Amino acid sequence: MSPLSLDAGLGTRLAAKPILEPYPGWVLGSGQSASPETRFRRAIWRLFPKPFTVSWLDGLHLTLYPGNETSRSIFVTGRYEPNEFCLLSKILKPAMTFVDVGANTGLYTLYAARRVGADGSVLAIEPSTREMGVLKRNVEINALNNVRVRQVALSDHASEVELLVARVQNSGHNTLGAFGYNTPLDHREKTRTECLDAIVQAEGLSRVDVIKMDIEGAELSALHGALNTLRRDHPLLLLELADRLLRHQNASSAELLSLLGQHGYRMYGFDPSTGLPALLVWRDYFDSENIVAIAEDSLPW
Repeated sequence: MSPLSLDAGLGTRLAAKPILEPYPGWVLGSGQSASPETRFRRAIWRLFPKPFTVSWLDGLHLTLYPGNETSRSIFVTGRYEPNEFCLLSKILKPAMTFVDVGANTGLYTLYAARRVGADGSVLAIEPSTREMGVLKRNVEINALNNVRVRQVALSDHASEVELLVARVQNSGHNTLGAFGYNTPLDHREKTRTECLDAIVQAEGLSRVDVIKMDIEGAELSALHGALNTLRRDHPLLLLELADRLLRHQNASSAELLSLLGQHGYRMYGFDPSTGLPALLVWRDYFDSENIVAIAEDSLPW
């Protein structure tokens, strides 16, 4: 270990305690300069040369990867997309089925698996070979036997496509289209696409209760491939809307919202003043915002 690097065990001990509470206006980077403690953790984050494991929500454990922006947020603040996880804490119940589309390294997969319990099920869908390896490791270290994984991308038809894989720092930007930001490319790899409806049938899922979908612009195509599941189960949807990414795949937020509206969904955003769900105000352009779509008459939160 060089004089300018820190031991992984120290990272485990110094990581911020996990926090489950709303954070009005949260974006990636929020809270990382909020106190001397967070500023200290942010300063030393770059000195960890190797991955290390930290405690997380509901007694879970996560492997954090140096350089990765999501890992940094968890290490420095104990939070990642806190408003969304607070919402899921109220929605997810034992025996539910949760589908994580664009599972990446598995934060939503792990949390949902703990919440739905042994009688529930989580299906994690992730096309990137690199992220799939981290996802499987996180599932393994938490001994989660109710998680099944599929290394595939979602679309409205089966095919073989090229996945752009960003560098580790920006692993959440992996896409079938084009990067929406000035994201450096790490490599390209071939992957298969399938329809969610076909996967649900193949996995023998009798019901799908919640779908989280964050797939960097492929959301509209993926929803077209999931219409049978939407009609049958009316699952709650947690989706990213990002017009800059949708447009790279010949889609738009207006088309996506219209499709959901045609299938009886009502849309909610996260109120920037409270961090809680509020009726979505439709507009022409959404810039990487998560929304909630529900088909039931009563609110599940």
